[in-house]
Amino acid sequence: MKKVLLALLAVLIFAVPAMAIDFAFHGDFSNEFRLYSNQANFFTGDFGATTTRAADDPTDSAEIADDTTSDSFASVKYRLWTEIATDDGAVKGVFAVEIGGIHFGDKSRGGGFSGDGVNVETRWAYTDFALAGGRLKVGLQPVKINKFFWTETATGVNYKIGNFEAAWYRGYEVYNTSADSNDFKDLDALYVRYNVKPANDVKVGLFGVWETSDGNTVNDAGYAAPTSNYAKKLTGYDLDLYTLGVDGGMTAGNLFANWDLMYQTGDLAEEFDFGGYFVHFDVGTKVGKGKLTYTFWYASGDDDSTDGDLDAFIATDCDTKGSDSSIVLFEGYTSDNYFSAVPYVQDKGLILNRIGYDHKMSDKLTVGAAALYLMTAEDVEYATYSDDKIGFELDAYASYKMYQNLELAIQAGYLAADDAMDFYEADNDGNADEDLYVINSKIRYKF
Repeated sequence: MKKVLLALLAVLIFAVPAMAIDFAFHGDFSNEFRLYSNQANFFTGDFGATTTRAADDPTDSAEIADDTTSDSFASVKYRLWTEIATDDGAVKGVFAVEIGGIHFGDKSRGGGFSGDGVNVETRWAYTDFALAGGRLKVGLQPVKINKFFWTETATGVNYKIGNFEAAWYRGYEVYNTSADSNDFKDLDALYVRYNVKPANDVKVGLFGVWETSDGNTVNDAGYAAPTSNYAKKLTGYDLDLYTLGVDGGMTAGNLFANWDLMYQTGDLAEEFDFGGYFVHFDVGTKVGKGKLTYTFWYASGDDDSTDGDLDAFIATDCDTKGSDSSIVLFEGYTSDNYFSAVPYVQDKGLILNRIGYDHKMSDKLTVGAAALYLMTAEDVEYATYSDDKIGFELDAYASYKMYQNLELAIQAGYLAADDAMDFYEADNDGNADEDLYVINSKIRYKF
């Protein structure tokens, strides 16, 4: 037996040079800090929670319930991935693991004493190989359709050749347990894209996505009308969502522009018709070592949840970044505990106006500031009140490259809340009593 094992070992040793494998190892290590927030409950995801507590004495009508819930936290988010490829690049395998969102001191996730906890997750696991002049990816892989619509990992098959891309993704699987039931309740997505360059400094992408599931309707036993406006959370429902889009950008000397336009149609649970749309553009100019940018976007909202028309834009799975939009509303330097992952509020949409200026102080230091005015596309309704004004926001941020691959960064956002934000307060008197602010920072090492 020992001789057999030794023979096998010798074969493997002498075969390694002939295999000609290229091996690459990468990492993204982020330590993130919520230095302070005066309304910690607001940053719980899925459009937050109550930002002010109720009066100590509910019978005391004179007491104003505007106490803050200030807090801070620190978290760890580390990603490691390997790429193993043939020396000619024809075949490549990618595997990534991630330790995500472990708060300092959180014993349940391994952030407490002794560091014990189950917290490693598979992030990517796919094979990428050359096929018929293009590349085919199979497995758990990054999805990059549009940053306002779908930019998160999913399992599927993706093929790219030249300017053309096509893919099939399965967002979730529903097991068929009955011979009498339909076995196509899984949420499948078919995606096509074609990119063109009408001029050297202009790029345009045309894309379409069909997401479908032959699942339950609202008339099926136990299924009520869906309330989520994330496509990924509509598990088990009958769904046909078509998203048609145009995106791209251009430069002309010091001027630049970027744009995203999407329209949605289809139906949900055989009772509701989709009809949302999204418009976004950036226009700006370089000013010496700085950059001045105006950003606008409009995510449509639903003005009547009982009319059978779903007029709100609905994202599938994305992480809206506050670094180039709202630090208060979206994901900032802390990629855990934020108000919303999608570019809208509830099913009421969002209108965002932002003017930002970024200045490169040196090769290592960049600073910036921005002013925003935020509204919902349709009124937020609560109690006997309704309003669409979220308020004015002021942001400031700085990034410093301490070493080539190590970034130190800090950001702060202050929202002067208008009356639509009273929805998130305990008293619901039609007037927003509490502004919101947050200070985040990160130490990020990438290699």
